[in-house]
Amino acid sequence: MRGLPFLPAVLWGAVCLSPAFGHAFAEWQSEETSVSLRGFTGLGVSYGRNPEAAVFYDSREDLLWDLDQRLLATAKYRENTRFDLNVLQNIRATPSPVFGANPAGAERSGLLSWQQHASNNSEANLSVDTAAFHYTQQNIEWSAGRQPVNLATTMYFSPNDFFAPFAAQTFYRAYKPGVDSGRVEVGLGNLSQLSLVGVLGYSPESIVDSEWRNRPDWSRNSLLARLAVNRNDWEWALLGGTVREHRITGGSVQGELYDWLGVRVEGHYAAPEQEGLSGGTEVSAGIEHRFANSLELRLEQFHHGQGCSSTEALGQALVSGSLREGYTGRDYTAFGASYEFSPLFTGQVLLLANWSDHSQLLSLYGVYSLSDEAELAVTLSLPRGDHAASDSLGSEFGSSPATLACVFRVYY
Repeated sequence: MRGLPFLPAVLWGAVCLSPAFGHAFAEWQSEETSVSLRGFTGLGVSYGRNPEAAVFYDSREDLLWDLDQRLLATAKYRENTRFDLNVLQNIRATPSPVFGANPAGAERSGLLSWQQHASNNSEANLSVDTAAFHYTQQNIEWSAGRQPVNLATTMYFSPNDFFAPFAAQTFYRAYKPGVDSGRVEVGLGNLSQLSLVGVLGYSPESIVDSEWRNRPDWSRNSLLARLAVNRNDWEWALLGGTVREHRITGGSVQGELYDWLGVRVEGHYAAPEQEGLSGGTEVSAGIEHRFANSLELRLEQFHHGQGCSSTEALGQALVSGSLREGYTGRDYTAFGASYEFSPLFTGQVLLLANWSDHSQLLSLYGVYSLSDEAELAVTLSLPRGDHAASDSLGSEFGSSPATLACVFRVYY
């Protein structure tokens, strides 16, 4: 078992030597059955300049590397049965913890994950990211297994994405981690749909460990229902149920004003089911427009009801142990822009502002297409705000490192 995480690295590395033309590298098909195998490799290097006197970092500078390799398989039987598999092999230099603005990872059983520390500053992980069956019968689709679950409408801040959401500053979102769940999608008509989602919850191995136990913690299970109706090209949705230890009531709306301005709003109220837990209102609202020259602008405002309204409140939450993972502030603004400089090069910029501690994060992202199956991406993140010190927590983004990252990706 000790050498298991490195085996796929050797096998998939051999496949990467001659990537295909962006299609499956292996396919088989009969009259009623088809199987396809695809792959992905991402190799990244990043340099981080940590804030001075920050209590969250072991050193002033970090030079990190990261290797992701995925094997993706899809098997279909007739027109109504499908099985999806996504196996992820990750080998990386162990990073320093990053404070704030990083939502928690996927909460799922540790039975399908294996970890090995190759050295004091590197580790290897092998996990099944997706393994789910899908069956369609008339207007109903049944799904069961480990699969991504996303009920969000807005782009940067997604309060209705309860299971492994992306951080606002995450530009690359091709693969969303899966959770152990069952899902039923019922088409009520051409413009209406009812979704029922059940997700198993797990307890962490320890307070300081990001790994989850093998068996479900029934008190952390989630059950949600979402009803979406389209009227006059606007989608209106109601959302309700239980997510871990909170009762959820919310909804969303999205559409276009005058066929020019896109509008997206989503949110919910989380009511704790046990004493000692915090609750609150989470709402995100955004507007967007894409011009004919490919320039796309997006503005979002986020109210994080379970966040801290000031640095002093943040310190009290840390001392009491009531601070949740993810965003630490109460109110945020995100402004983003995207532009295609050429058919091969696309650039994006994102400015995040935390109004609770007056810190900001500017992120620049560029992707250059090297071929039909390969690309090179560069990210630059520049934080601004008060730094953490021995007697002060500083600010959320001010306590984050300035980073420059380069990633080479190939699909085969």
